Amino acid sequence: MRHNQNIDEFFNPAYIHKPILWREIADFIKGSLKKGEGHMADCTLGEGGHSELFLNMFPGLTITGFERDSKILERAKERLACFGDRISFVNGNFSEIADNFEGKQKPDYILYDFGISSYHFEKSGKGFTFSADEPLDMSLDGTGLTAWHVINKYPRKELERVFKEYGEENWAAHIAKIIVERRALEPVDTTAQLANIVLAAIPKHFHVKNIHPATRIFQGIRIEVNRELQSIEEGLRGGFKVLENDGVMMAISFHSLEDRIVKNFFRRMKDGCLCTAEPQHCMCMNKPFMKLLTKKPLEADTDEVAWNNRSRSAKLRAAVKIRDIAK
Repeated sequence: MRHNQNIDEFFNPAYIHKPILWREIADFIKGSLKKGEGHMADCTLGEGGHSELFLNMFPGLTITGFERDSKILERAKERLACFGDRISFVNGNFSEIADNFEGKQKPDYILYDFGISSYHFEKSGKGFTFSADEPLDMSLDGTGLTAWHVINKYPRKELERVFKEYGEENWAAHIAKIIVERRALEPVDTTAQLANIVLAAIPKHFHVKNIHPATRIFQGIRIEVNRELQSIEEGLRGGFKVLENDGVMMAISFHSLEDRIVKNFFRRMKDGCLCTAEPQHCMCMNKPFMKLLTKKPLEADTDEVAWNNRSRSAKLRAAVKIRDIAK
């Protein structure tokens, strides 16, 4: 059943973060055993768009929000202050969800919204986009590895790996070679410098219409800097561990690398598989741990894409937990 509410009733336009696939997620929450009551883990809080919406829609719902970036977390706290103790906050990676729920009320719903929020692209100044000339950073938590280090210090083969595996870039080897040559002359310090190098490295007749040639390169670097794919795998496993039986897990992905991890995880949980073997070699022979709620990923309707262009590439998968692994 679809919700017919106007989202403007619930959404604060003063903030950039718009909730994606909100009607579909609301349907899963309302259709669950607890029907909107209970506790949710919003594992990718951002500016709090999803949390604000669902706290308004479901008066019996409480939320724990996870956010790595302390700066954007402060914006979310400001936005959600009106909900009082119905929401609590964790300044950390959702990959640590199991540790954060140890000895506490388990969530009845877990929501993941992977990738980088609109705020990070538009307001963070950390170099997630080449639409503005910003320092090469891309670190969500401000510690450890940065995009500058990747571009200026990684060996050529490592750069190629990042561009090919995480950016899915066909020109990975050539772009890595050009970057190594250019950085030998002077450091590559800004997003504009990097974007221009990539633009020149790929012959013009191979450029894709309406897509900047550096798009995949920036994606690959961002994933490398923040260990995004490893965090997804760890977060899904940890989330399953703490999710209540009959609880619903929902995951929004924005590219094939993210979606593949979610699809494979849900498939193995559906098959009762705990090993890492391919299905034809699996010897687990267990009963299912989860039931799929989406055979294929759900995508945004045309009206949502018109309201929020970022939803055009979003894919939502959902599953319900049947039983704990230990039981």
